[in-house]
Amino acid sequence: MNLFRSEEHARRWSGFQAGSDAGIISLEAAMAIMSTPRHRDRFNGRYVSSLPGYGAPFFARIREVTGGAPYWQPPAA
Repeated sequence: MNLFRSEEHARRWSGFQAGSDAGIISLEAAMAIMSTPRHRDRFNGRYVSSLPGYGAPFFARIREVTGGAPYWQPPAA
């Protein structure tokens, strides 16, 4: 994971790829994504058995936070 001080800093990064602008999100958006049960419940003692229920809320939050941007869509299985 690469963290940057600002969007401008990210764009000046040597590894920045043109066309990946939709991948830049705010820290607030990243925290919203990480606040889903998929991340929040990792140490609750029943994480693995509860794992099947974590995907839907996680991907719903990504769609919510990113406005459904294609960049953030999970790859087709």
